[in-house]
Amino acid sequence: MDTMGLEKRISTTNEAGLIAILYEALIHNFTNGIRAIDEKDYEKLNKITNHSRDILAELLVQFSGDDEISSNLREINFYINKLITEGEYEKDSTLFKTSIEILTPICEGFQQLEIKEEPKTVTGLTYGKSQLEEHAIKGNRSFEG
Repeated sequence: MDTMGLEKRISTTNEAGLIAILYEALIHNFTNGIRAIDEKDYEKLNKITNHSRDILAELLVQFSGDDEISSNLREINFYINKLITEGEYEKDSTLFKTSIEILTPICEGFQQLEIKEEPKTVTGLTYGKSQLEEHAIKGNRSFEG
């Protein structure tokens, strides 16, 4: 997805959609991590892994509640962090593949929730002298698991 399309999706989606975007980014990173291992580009692999850890940290914040779903997702995210750390250290692409296999159904679940729930944002178009732009009035974006 291009940057403009991603910005539009972020500004118009609901809480589940934002979580889906984070999981999509992780899966994309892990695919690139596999490619970096295959190409023996370990500097790129390190950057990808660090960016993935940043995303996992954000997911930990989002799932900081005491409910069972948040607790289970936190445990999965901790496990994913362990897998990618081992994958980077051992230069083992199968650990990144395993991470993708684990996260794909979770991502798909949040994508379905994104479709079924109403967005929390009102959008419209604004214009300047030479361009048309999207304008969003943002609502409350808290996520409660």
